[in-house]
Amino acid sequence: MKKFKRVTSMDVAKEAGVSRATVSYILNDVQGVSIKESTKKKVIQAAKKLGYYPDSMAVALKTNKAMSIGIVSKRNISEQRYIKFLDGVKSAIGDNYSIILCSDHVDNFGYPEYYSYYKRKKIDGILFLSFQEHLAEEKIDDYLHMSVEENIPIVFADYHLNNQMVNCVDINYYHGAYMAASYLIKNGHEEIIYLTPDFDTEQEQQRRKGVEDAVNEHKGIKLIKTPISTDNDKEIEAVIEILSKKDEYSAIITSWSKMAYTVLYQAQQLNISIPNEISVIALAGSNFDVYTYPRLTTCNLPLFELGQKSAERLMNMLTDTNTLPLNITLPCKLKERDSTKGI
Repeated sequence: MKKFKRVTSMDVAKEAGVSRATVSYILNDVQGVSIKESTKKKVIQAAKKLGYYPDSMAVALKTNKAMSIGIVSKRNISEQRYIKFLDGVKSAIGDNYSIILCSDHVDNFGYPEYYSYYKRKKIDGILFLSFQEHLAEEKIDDYLHMSVEENIPIVFADYHLNNQMVNCVDINYYHGAYMAASYLIKNGHEEIIYLTPDFDTEQEQQRRKGVEDAVNEHKGIKLIKTPISTDNDKEIEAVIEILSKKDEYSAIITSWSKMAYTVLYQAQQLNISIPNEISVIALAGSNFDVYTYPRLTTCNLPLFELGQKSAERLMNMLTDTNTLPLNITLPCKLKERDSTKGI
């Protein structure tokens, strides 16, 4: 069998006509080193021509780092929220770091997997992504202990811990809800029904306050808050009953896009025109919003930015161990489509 010779950074240096150190600076994206753009281009072209690929094991040995970060979440990886978060993380860590999805399953020594991975130098730091609907099941005190007492590089994404001792990146659900309700009121809607899941989380508390504050800033606005079950059959029944009373309101706000899809579908089944008879807006968006009929107006969550900013913060911690903890809150963005209109 023919053996292939591994291309080294020295080979790339000879091909590009530069020093090996210059190749290392460019291919490892070392910050603070001034190198001409023409030189960077020449080195990258040489690396591509020779088929050079960095030896991650060698880099790890040289830097005493795993060159990997762990991500821990109770969310299903197929969820859009998880996928967009991962996209943001990857955009921030680049090609030098890899991602390891860790669980909180306990090993034979009594330690959760993510903790064991860190202690065994398989990961350099951890991103925790919350699952708000199951937040009570998470061992927040253990996470905080690792971050503060054991000095493990950790960033908490969407936990709303309000703890100045740890790094947190959160979504401002209040902002999105306030903006959505204000948008409807500005467009002349005075009777609004607000559909929420039948359980309470930090994000739902923020949304509820945002909607209520927007309504309370205006006189004569009627708000009907209606919790509905997230069970599919019960949700459909509740939506059908709500739509049967369509003369009592002119707009519907839903906490989730899934609820809004149910409203759009059942309204069509009942020959109710959206948005001519009722406007519909969701406080969360998804990739499917442009495919609904009519296309759904949403208050999009900054999920990509959540991953990006969380990973950037973790990278800063790995680069500078003296960096101070930082709490960041990301705003939502209103996306107007066909399911809403002014009266």
